[in-house]
Amino acid sequence: MKRFAYLCIILGLCSCTNLDTDFSNVFESVQKEQKEVLPELKTEKIVLNVYAPEGILKSISDRLKSGYVREYTGTYRTNYEVYVGDYVSIPLNIGEDTYNVVSYPNGVQYDIQIKDNKLRFRSLYQGNYELMLYSGGAFSRKIKIDNKLNYEFTEQNNYDIISQSYAQRNLKGLNDGVAIHRIAFPNSFRDKELSFLLIDLAAKDGNTKIIKDEINFLKKNISLSEYDKLQLIKALEVMQGVNYEVPSELLKYNDQSQGLNMDVAKLIMNKPNIMPSEAAFLEIVYKNTEDNKQIGQVLGKWYTDNGNAVKGRQYLNNSQTVEFNTSFGNVVKPEEEIQITQEEIQTPAQSLEEKNYAQYKKFFNDGKRNFDNENYVEAVMYFEKALGMDKGYNEQKDVYFYMGQSHFRTGDYSKAVTELKKSLNLEKNGEKKAEIYYNIGMLYEKLGDKDQARNYFTYVIQNYKDSPWSVKSSMKILQQ
Repeated sequence: MKRFAYLCIILGLCSCTNLDTDFSNVFESVQKEQKEVLPELKTEKIVLNVYAPEGILKSISDRLKSGYVREYTGTYRTNYEVYVGDYVSIPLNIGEDTYNVVSYPNGVQYDIQIKDNKLRFRSLYQGNYELMLYSGGAFSRKIKIDNKLNYEFTEQNNYDIISQSYAQRNLKGLNDGVAIHRIAFPNSFRDKELSFLLIDLAAKDGNTKIIKDEINFLKKNISLSEYDKLQLIKALEVMQGVNYEVPSELLKYNDQSQGLNMDVAKLIMNKPNIMPSEAAFLEIVYKNTEDNKQIGQVLGKWYTDNGNAVKGRQYLNNSQTVEFNTSFGNVVKPEEEIQITQEEIQTPAQSLEEKNYAQYKKFFNDGKRNFDNENYVEAVMYFEKALGMDKGYNEQKDVYFYMGQSHFRTGDYSKAVTELKKSLNLEKNGEKKAEIYYNIGMLYEKLGDKDQARNYFTYVIQNYKDSPWSVKSSMKILQQ
């Protein structure tokens, strides 16, 4: 009643003035009277040490358990604040019944609902959350919620204690440090690096839960490059004898990277328990690989152990190095079959194979000679002819290598990357592999993909430390 009388007096005074009078200050004073007075949320500036993340996590956990609610009562606010782990309760204007979260740190989770004409919000992740409120489907107002930690520290300080925990092989400290980093600095450019640090240490410790959690995080938030997948495989290789599930991202067969496919296959075959999805991947590799004896043996045993003895026998039989000749209608022992098969080999067939290889070698040598003479277009032509006759000869990796180098020198960088990756998949010599990785990095740099180039240079530095290509890679990174 008093408020109504007060408004009437204001309107009466206004009627005696010019119609152009600005009433905003008057109405603003009325609004201020309806705002509740809540203390500003203070933050304490601190410097983290390796023990601090555990304490901060416990503090957040306690807040979550308490279910504390920061209650606002006035309906004229646009800005609200709350500590991470606490609820904030925001009263709604008459008719406001729906909302839309229009801005928030990507990938984070939050709890939000409307009940009893109030909007309640809670999130574990620091940052600004902007919401649009609607009344009967029409826009009503925009509000902002500042969700913040009660401790303030720098991202570099947080990263330093993470690095310290990793160097000390302190898995718990590392896990706590990364958890705090994701709460305080969601969507950081370091997210992928931190995941790989955790996976590396967790793999050495045999902690499958952390590995699974981090792989799920990567899958949800980050796209993995071929380099990332190689790093992931390398980390998981130490998990021999431990049960875990190979990430689905690694089970995507890549036609352009047989080496990566084989690395994943080896990872699967070293597991004590193979999952159906992993066996399905092995089958694809088996069908697309000539040297598939080991994969066939693993698949044969897997199908036999899982109740499909017929299919198991098929894989086991096909994985043998000699195909038995059974066209004679006689039942013989395997040893006799081998002997008969060898005796039936025809000299003309041998001669045909020799002729094929001789022609193949001629094309390869012609291509190499043109490459040495800097006739790169002609070199590619001869190398392609050689590949048309290739039956998995030892020189195949060199054909791809020189084709890649030829495309490199003619400026066709994309084709060069494709051919060098094929060579990399077949190459077994460590020094040569380092050279190829370096060259692929150079090509990505030419293509303008500096991040991918740095990935390849870094891979050489980390995995071929004694190679001169490691020194060259270091110099390239310094020049970027």
